[in-house]
Amino acid sequence: MSGCTAPRSALLREPSRIESRIDALQGSLRGLGKATDPEEARRVAQTAVADSLKLAEDYRVATPALWHNLLIRTGMKDRGLCYHWTEDLMKRLQALNLKTYQLHWGVAYKGSDLREHNSVVITALSQPFDAGLVLDPWRNSGDLYWAAVRKDEYPWEPLPPDQW
Repeated sequence: MSGCTAPRSALLREPSRIESRIDALQGSLRGLGKATDPEEARRVAQTAVADSLKLAEDYRVATPALWHNLLIRTGMKDRGLCYHWTEDLMKRLQALNLKTYQLHWGVAYKGSDLREHNSVVITALSQPFDAGLVLDPWRNSGDLYWAAVRKDEYPWEPLPPDQW
């Protein structure tokens, strides 16, 4: 039945699609503040989009994300819960030594066994957390999702850096 279609992972890795996603994220990042550096926005966008796909490969992700979570909970997979994605993407973004952006660890429904969700949030330097963008690779199993914190479906709050 699917002999004439490419696998989902191949479609996500189409170079023109990746470049389009990087361009779109760069634009969203630039929109966070006039003092942001366009080259820094480009590096963040390239890292976030490409490394999210790489993490999906590393985790050998099964879709959808909730199914992958179940496989982890039953011991069939090792990594790929939302906080794993956040931890790994955060390390990659921190390595960029950003000057005009600030990284935050966002958490929604903190402490809830079934609802807690974690993700990277990025703001322009010295801007409030809720003026940032959620960078969420977990939600679409490595196909990076981003949205304004204020407009996302999750009620994001910053996790203090000493709890990362």
